[in-house]
Amino acid sequence: MSDAPPELPAWRARLVPILSGVGLAVMLGAGLPWAWGNVPALAGIGLVSSLLAAILVIAWREQDARENQLRRLQRENADLSEFVSVTTHDLHEPLRKIEMFGQRLLDSLGPVPDEKQARYLERMTDGATRLRDLLDKLKTHARIRDDLTRTGPVALDDILARIAQDRVQQPHSITVEPLPTVEADPDQMRILFENLIDNALKYRQSDANVDIRISVRSEADTTGGLAVIEVSDTGIGFDNRYSERIFGLLDRLHSRDAYPGSGVGLATCRKIVERHGGGITARGEEGKGACFTLILPRHRANLEET
Repeated sequence: MSDAPPELPAWRARLVPILSGVGLAVMLGAGLPWAWGNVPALAGIGLVSSLLAAILVIAWREQDARENQLRRLQRENADLSEFVSVTTHDLHEPLRKIEMFGQRLLDSLGPVPDEKQARYLERMTDGATRLRDLLDKLKTHARIRDDLTRTGPVALDDILARIAQDRVQQPHSITVEPLPTVEADPDQMRILFENLIDNALKYRQSDANVDIRISVRSEADTTGGLAVIEVSDTGIGFDNRYSERIFGLLDRLHSRDAYPGSGVGLATCRKIVERHGGGITARGEEGKGACFTLILPRHRANLEET
């Protein structure tokens, strides 16, 4: 794409020389005998007209440059999302074969007496499974786009009830206060809370239960247009120095051996919330738990401006 200044639309291109011509004519006319009594006024009018023409040219070119840059970024985002979607789809087939034939090999061999060979097989199948999970998470992350977002009234209570029933089993517990209805994409709200609850269940002490609490704080503004929801847990927590890092894509604070995961879930949470015109922050204390604060507009956000 060329970096040359954008061409002005036809009506703008006509207006600029008209203003410039008026300014020049007025200033030249100020020197004629009939205008000697009004030289300062005419010269001022001519100067203002010429300056206005120059200012309009600069302002319009800057506006067009910003619009071109925005369109270029939108195209690049769409291309990147399409690349991730196609790539993850195409990689699933060879992964399925690795998993399938790895399992067939294990079934045909039975218990492998050689400890090293058994470990190799286990790592092969485990690596394929982890990669498939990562591809699924990346595909979900890439599909959080404006053109795929469908907003409508979403009862968060209903979503949390289904998630709690499917994911939170004894001896762990979850407490959910009455939640508001927000105008959002229902699938993305489900992914958002699934990721937060899965995160709480994953990062817990190995010898302790985890208690999850979802509560609603006071509104973030006086109009009641924003819902502030806190998702807190009694897990391992984290150092507050990493309160931003944990939202990074593929960024992890712990090794996979200690806590398995893809490093995509919290990045997807932030992307969903921000695409809905809200925000998400986190705070934690090592050994005592973490708390995620969601700010969600109750009414539909203008996605083109967020």
